[in-house]
Amino acid sequence: MAKPVPKSRIVTLLAVGVGGALGALGRVFLPWPTVLDEALQPIDPLPIMLVNLIGAALLGLFTGYAALRPWPEAVTKGITTGFFGAFTTMSALAVVTTGLALGQAALAMDKLTGIFTMVAIIAGLVVFLYITTMLTIGTIRLGTKLASGNA
Repeated sequence: MAKPVPKSRIVTLLAVGVGGALGALGRVFLPWPTVLDEALQPIDPLPIMLVNLIGAALLGLFTGYAALRPWPEAVTKGITTGFFGAFTTMSALAVVTTGLALGQAALAMDKLTGIFTMVAIIAGLVVFLYITTMLTIGTIRLGTKLASGNA
């Protein structure tokens, strides 16, 4: 017999919603023009890649720390699922990367070069996703060490 699905607490749902709103605002309103020397292009993956790297590291740190020093469910889910879920946006990264790949493929002199360019950009996205996953796993371990006092 399957376990019954636990009922969501309204406080947890609200915390995830508020965390998500704050995470999205944090991602959108980072001061990119002051950090970068030149204006951003519409299909520039650098800001989204930086946000995802920063968010992956902080998510891992928080998750590892909270594993040994638990916080209330609403706080933990508001920060992890809400804030970092909205702050690190893999869907926007995928859209930007796909737009970049299609744009570069369209600019290529021949179809074969365009296909290779598109495949290379998509392969780069897969490698980046692997790197962010490994970064999160590594910082989970670091967060656990910090929480245990063995850092």
